[in-house]
Amino acid sequence: MDFTANRIRAILKELEEHCWKNRCPVEKINTARGNYTYGKTFDRNNFAWQTFGRDETWGGTDWHQWFLADIPGKAGIQEEPLYVIVSTGANDIWNTDNPQIIAYRNGYMSATMDMNHQVMCLADSANPARTYETAFYAYTNGHKKSDFFRLDTAVPNQPVIDLYFDMKVLFEAAELMESEELVFKDIMDLLSFAADILDLRKIESEAFYKSVKEAREYLKKNRYDHPAGMEVTVHSIGHTHIDVAWKWPLRQTRQKVVRSFQTVLNLMDRYPSYKFMSSQPQLYQFVMEDAPWLFEKIRQKVKEGRWEAEGGMWLEPDCNLSSGESLVRHLIYGTRFFEEELDALPNEVLWLPDVFGYSASLPQIMKQFHMPYFMTTKLGWNDHNQFPNDTFLWRGIDGSQVLTHMITTKNYDKENKKDGRNAFNTTYNGLQNPSQIKGTWQRYQNKEVSRNVLTCYGYGDGGGGPTAQMLEQDERLSRGVPGCPVTKQSFVKDFFHILEQNLNRSKLPVWHGELYLEYHRGTYTSMANNKKNNRKCEFLNQDVEFFSVLAGRLISYPRTELEHCWKLLLLNQFHDILPGSSIADVYEDSDRQYEEIQTVDGELIQKAQNVLLKEQGARIQEENADGIALWNTLSFERTEILELSTQIQGISGQKSADGKWLYLLEKIPPKSMCIIKKQNKKNKEKVMKVIDKDENGHPIHIRTPFYEIELNVKGEFTQIKDITEDRELMKMGERGNRIRVFEDKPMEFDSWNIDPYYEAKSWDWDDTQEFRVTENGPYRACIQIRRQFMDSWMEQKIYFYSHTGRIDFRTKLDWKEHQLLVKAEFPVDILAVRADYEIQFGNVERPTHKNTTWDQAMFEVCAHKWADLAEPGYGTSILNDCRYGYDIHDSIMRLTLLKSGIFPNPNADVGLHEFTYALFPHTGDYREGKVVQEAYRLNCPLYGQAVQAGQEYRFSFMEIQEENVIAETLKAAEDGNGVIVRLYEAYGKRGNIHISFADKWNVAQTDLPEKEYKLLQQENGEVILNMRPFEIKTLRLEHI
Repeated sequence: MDFTANRIRAILKELEEHCWKNRCPVEKINTARGNYTYGKTFDRNNFAWQTFGRDETWGGTDWHQWFLADIPGKAGIQEEPLYVIVSTGANDIWNTDNPQIIAYRNGYMSATMDMNHQVMCLADSANPARTYETAFYAYTNGHKKSDFFRLDTAVPNQPVIDLYFDMKVLFEAAELMESEELVFKDIMDLLSFAADILDLRKIESEAFYKSVKEAREYLKKNRYDHPAGMEVTVHSIGHTHIDVAWKWPLRQTRQKVVRSFQTVLNLMDRYPSYKFMSSQPQLYQFVMEDAPWLFEKIRQKVKEGRWEAEGGMWLEPDCNLSSGESLVRHLIYGTRFFEEELDALPNEVLWLPDVFGYSASLPQIMKQFHMPYFMTTKLGWNDHNQFPNDTFLWRGIDGSQVLTHMITTKNYDKENKKDGRNAFNTTYNGLQNPSQIKGTWQRYQNKEVSRNVLTCYGYGDGGGGPTAQMLEQDERLSRGVPGCPVTKQSFVKDFFHILEQNLNRSKLPVWHGELYLEYHRGTYTSMANNKKNNRKCEFLNQDVEFFSVLAGRLISYPRTELEHCWKLLLLNQFHDILPGSSIADVYEDSDRQYEEIQTVDGELIQKAQNVLLKEQGARIQEENADGIALWNTLSFERTEILELSTQIQGISGQKSADGKWLYLLEKIPPKSMCIIKKQNKKNKEKVMKVIDKDENGHPIHIRTPFYEIELNVKGEFTQIKDITEDRELMKMGERGNRIRVFEDKPMEFDSWNIDPYYEAKSWDWDDTQEFRVTENGPYRACIQIRRQFMDSWMEQKIYFYSHTGRIDFRTKLDWKEHQLLVKAEFPVDILAVRADYEIQFGNVERPTHKNTTWDQAMFEVCAHKWADLAEPGYGTSILNDCRYGYDIHDSIMRLTLLKSGIFPNPNADVGLHEFTYALFPHTGDYREGKVVQEAYRLNCPLYGQAVQAGQEYRFSFMEIQEENVIAETLKAAEDGNGVIVRLYEAYGKRGNIHISFADKWNVAQTDLPEKEYKLLQQENGEVILNMRPFEIKTLRLEHI
């Protein structure tokens, strides 16, 4: 037994108990019920107060309560500081629902408190003649009355506090060493001698304080004046990760950020060396709206060089699901806010510590925003493999590279275990103690590259931030403690500059492609309707921009409304909202906000359509319509079916089973508005040329222009013969569009995770109650199927077309179950070791086998509008209009339709779902098969109106000759000067592209923030650009 260590431990415990003196309870406390109303000042006359006993409890779901106490100055010691200490009985420091408090002193907001920040200063120099009014605006989300509210007054015993941390830091550093090490023995001898100096016979006696001073002087002279830390620097930045929503609604987040930032400012007053960083301009916007006086103080700290406004994006979004254009808008609005509202320097670091995976498109987007640095910690949560590097160059799909550093903060492990997830798991909520500072360096894998590493410290997720204890510890660690790296308060941007300047480039590794998180795979699917709203509103916002540019000569551009709608969309892309991992209350807010976006956008589109039609002498009219007005928002020509509710005179149509009229519109030009009046030739042949039925009337064999198909009695596909290619698509003996339901009970993080063993138990959703042909016309045919599973039902309308080989599965699903995972499955006769998946501004390949643990980990992956499996000469895609979770293994292609977790939302995904997925067989790979274009067609139907019009009209804003380049975005420039066109190369193909415009423009190439640009030459009205594989290019058009 180490008697010396036990002795020091006991002395530290005794010193800790005497860090406060004159501590006594506040006996008289009053209380009143609160709500979401609070302000800079407090007036006790606005409440009806009742007494609150020391042993009474309070609390509940989303609960606010006020507490009031008048504290006499005589509770303290004259001319010494006087503090009030709050205790609620909560003891879980990571419980984000623990009571959180805004404290008022003499009527003014003065401090914020939680179980990690329990004190408020009443006076720097107590006056016995004064009474201090204290009020506490408290919040809890504890679901029952379980919290106390106890107040004590106390005087900080500063000499004891100083000695306590002097000894504590050295002792904790020694405990990390082996007892045989000489430096361990030196520290223990040092502490033992300091303990000998201490006179603990009578605490708070003159002899005691004299001995405290002598012990501190001894430690200073013999240790702290002689830096002895490792030749490694752990750059340290105060931080609090605040989830914009999670286990609390947005309205509470607004208060969390005020509380957290007030705490930061108070600690900055006490600790002059303290530096703090916070990302997410959305949070600052909340503060600016709710606590403008606090925002001004933050602005001043930024100016003083104490507060770093860095991180780039509007908030920390999910980077798997958000579209490419959404990620661009996050950076446009985020960087602009920091520069314009906080006078911050241009952002250089993309800061995403807690996001559930990182798209391979991000390096290019970052580089175009002049952001050369990326930071995360989340890959430390992997469940299969430890990511092999912590400092590296991250190369995206276009070849762009950014310097990446992963925070490696974790507790030091004396045994230095290498196996198991806990051996490499890291945190962005550092404690700034010797164990985590030493552990940060121990966990760092690229020691040959750099001796500068980064930690961020402070309580987070629900906010809170650094504590006085962390700052006291850092002050000692920064002076050099034996066996530990030296800490240095550094801004994140400064750290990256130091890292880049001093790293060993010859040893710097490169990682190509996505940073796939081997965890939280269920977030591609959870809360499916929220994801549907996201996809719909992403395109809808861009459609408003398209219509507004077309109508730009006739109406003013709706800049204010569009920014509002974009910011609402971006807010809901936060990495615990869009992934589906928040409480139900969050999604009630989200549904209202998405509804607002759709309403505003719909009105703006209608307004633009009206003025555009009026200019052409046309008007929307259902009765006696003689033409069709349509708009193609896509950048390529398309032939498409348009659904209208009315019959158009003189234009051939097909009446659908639900009473709508279908019109096949051919060769609609890109980015266009057209008015069509001419008769198109009506195809007299029906889509289903052959229909063979069984004795129950079920269509078990059909023939279309593209396929010969056989179905079993349950409506599942047993054969799909591609007539054009004269080959079978399905695997022999397998079933296509098999709906499988898997037991989904992950070990933890229910709404986040799908665990590898989920396939162990499954059921088929094959209780078919309806299976019949409901439609067979010249343009479209339909088989309708209705199935039951437990208490849930699914109705599918399977559409076949005359103009495309795409087979649509338009699905309506009323879900009543829990902890079940639903997938649509297509076993195909295609042999390929890799499949292609669409991501933002391009696509990536992923393995279809499980050779290695890295391959095995990717048993569920994210894709946007399509995933494709192809062998030389032939392939097939599964397209979707709002689903993201895929798995393609051993020639079995599956799309995940639903995941119904029970935590944190016990009724996640229960309710009605409507969505469409499609099977799209094709010649060649996804390029030759034009999968990219077909997926856009599924997601972006033609806009159309029945009209009365005098004449036909066609206008195409632009045309791109090459099919591999997509112009997704057409909008007004951010500065109001001209029009922006955003292009990307979709095939991974290098070459020149040719663009022509209907109007005459000066065309310049610009960057994503639209700040730098270069005028381009035009040849015969064409702009010729060279595009690298998957390159993004942005053009600025200004009228000549």
